[in-house]
Amino acid sequence: MQNQEHACSLAADVVVVGGGVAGLCAAIAAHDAGATTMLLEASPLIGGTASWSGGAAWIPLNARMREAGLPDSREAAATYMSLCAEGKADPALYATFLDEAAAVADYLESSTPLELEMGTMPDYQGGIPGGFYEIGRSRSMAPAIFDLNRLGASREHFRRSPYGTVPFSFQEFARYEAMLHPDRIDMALFGERIQQGYVGWGEALAAALYAGVLERGIDVRTNARAVRLVINDRVRGVVAEVDGRERRIDARRGVVLACGGYEWDPALVAKQFPGVSWTPSTVSTNRGDGWRMAEQADAAMGNLGSCWGWPSYIVPGEMLPEGVPLVRTSLIERCLPHIILVDRHGERFVDETLPYHVIFKTMIQRDNGHFRHLPAYHVFDQQFRDRYMFGTVMPGQPTPAWMRSFASLDALAEALDMPRESLALTVRRYNDDVRTGKDRQFGRGEHPYGRFWGDPEHPTGPCLGTLEHAPYYAVEAVPSTIGTCGGPKIDSHAHVLREDGTAVPGLYAAGNVTAAVSGPSYLGPGGTIGPAMVFGVLGGRAAARNGQ
Repeated sequence: MQNQEHACSLAADVVVVGGGVAGLCAAIAAHDAGATTMLLEASPLIGGTASWSGGAAWIPLNARMREAGLPDSREAAATYMSLCAEGKADPALYATFLDEAAAVADYLESSTPLELEMGTMPDYQGGIPGGFYEIGRSRSMAPAIFDLNRLGASREHFRRSPYGTVPFSFQEFARYEAMLHPDRIDMALFGERIQQGYVGWGEALAAALYAGVLERGIDVRTNARAVRLVINDRVRGVVAEVDGRERRIDARRGVVLACGGYEWDPALVAKQFPGVSWTPSTVSTNRGDGWRMAEQADAAMGNLGSCWGWPSYIVPGEMLPEGVPLVRTSLIERCLPHIILVDRHGERFVDETLPYHVIFKTMIQRDNGHFRHLPAYHVFDQQFRDRYMFGTVMPGQPTPAWMRSFASLDALAEALDMPRESLALTVRRYNDDVRTGKDRQFGRGEHPYGRFWGDPEHPTGPCLGTLEHAPYYAVEAVPSTIGTCGGPKIDSHAHVLREDGTAVPGLYAAGNVTAAVSGPSYLGPGGTIGPAMVFGVLGGRAAARNGQ
């Protein structure tokens, strides 16, 4: 890693805390605005959780939409964001986001190796006025493939996805119809690109931005966990744990917090989400460092008790190098025919094809302090197994032990300690609805998001299919967070704010460390990454200008 000497003192004009997308964008922008810049990352690897993601960024009114002549307007996007925010976000912030997002994407494309294509997914909150729901076209942007060899020797410091590399862009993947038909992928091209070092999706996004940092010669420090601010009439730097000892790092103009949320900190989680037990789907260095530093600066905290999440499952024995379980999401599976979600009562409790964030919030609802729906299970039949993948298990492959198999619904209910009569009634009513072509209980498959992930070739609809062919299968559905979204409030320049609305001098923030621009709502594909990029750039620029 570059510049890892241990001098007695360290300093830069701008110190960026966090090596995910928000931090990479902040470092690039601060440098380009004329500031000497240092980036601190608590882990040994650069890229953050974004490198594990699909890599889409929600950027309304973007250049790819304009080039395709897609109908969109600032008014429509503003209406959509306002309704999604539910009155729990600052309208000035999402106005800034709408005014700046497309320009930030253009700036990053023109000044870094990042190349962006049009995404493929619709906005998530189907039915809300102002949303963009045209399947196959999107307000999101997604990265083109990227050659990791461009990172040079720093390639070994880049965070790779534990889910495996997809060396294709979103548009290529869509042309293969690979989500449902992995057999249609050009495996010769797949192997060739892997051998050559190409990555796609979140790996491509984070790696391209990392390359932009490296090309600028920005001082990057890994294994450097910032734990405290240095405050003397204003924020003047941070104290970081570097190789087992504390180091003061001075910031002549400002500090940008971009170090993620607090989902891996048990004390903060217990305070914000009493009684919730989860295994996050994020990097384990999201330990609330930014939250505590913001509190140290007397920052106003917003969007409390809120986080992003999705329904997931854990395969026994699958572990990350840090010694924590690998969490897999049922992003696609639950939208397909022949599968439902049922709770401990043997009842369906949600339209299974809704966006993951909505289902997550439903899963953790409570009655009198008890979780209403947990434990919950994905329940599907042999029709599903014969036609679709579940996780990495292909049709025709042996059924693994973690995918529990039962000769009847009664046997499934008994083994999972749910009322047999209730489960039988749930499945019977659902099957009757499937045969009429309409889910009368929840409207399954009527949402554009669900239809996007569904099977357009299925005879009873992309999301509807009976459960009636034994054996039946059950995989526990567990709520997993993909990041918290509460933290210090910021203004339109990413300044961290005090309770009286004034800015904390010298302190800026972007990404999941902040109170989310969208309040408690997930806007669409890349709903966290888009704002992280935009306010990372705005924060980096503002910090660089501070005192100039």
